Amino acid sequence: VLDGQEAAELPDTEYPLYATTGRQLQHYQSGAQTRRVPELLAAAPEPYVEVHPDTARRAGLDDGDTARIVSRRGATLARTRCVPSLRPDTVFLPFHVPGDGAANALTNPALDPVSRMPEFKLSAVRLERADRRGTASREEAA
Repeated sequence: VLDGQEAAELPDTEYPLYATTGRQLQHYQSGAQTRRVPELLAAAPEPYVEVHPDTARRAGLDDGDTARIVSRRGATLARTRCVPSLRPDTVFLPFHVPGDGAANALTNPALDPVSRMPEFKLSAVRLERADRRGTASREEAA
């Protein structure tokens, strides 16, 4: 029997959501190779964040809006996808996107004490509506 260890970072009032990252069908690892294949890029052309519809609504977001996802380490931009089957306290981002859509800008570098693997699969974040420049909208800044 293994004893569980609590995550190094949990949601709080400033960063109330869990963020997890993962793969998408069309891209592999960083996407450095698969993003050069026109058919794969056309099938998955931009970063997205999956969010429960109620969570999106509370952040002032609708399906298709640009969201700014912020952690203690950084921020990233992604198109909102409302997914009713997702937990309301969790957002999902694929990690294959470079630049402004880089999900790994959010991730926690805390190391597991035994394996020394980084805790990339769980980060505390907040969700904001972004304007076209990618900054927090006026309503969010208030």
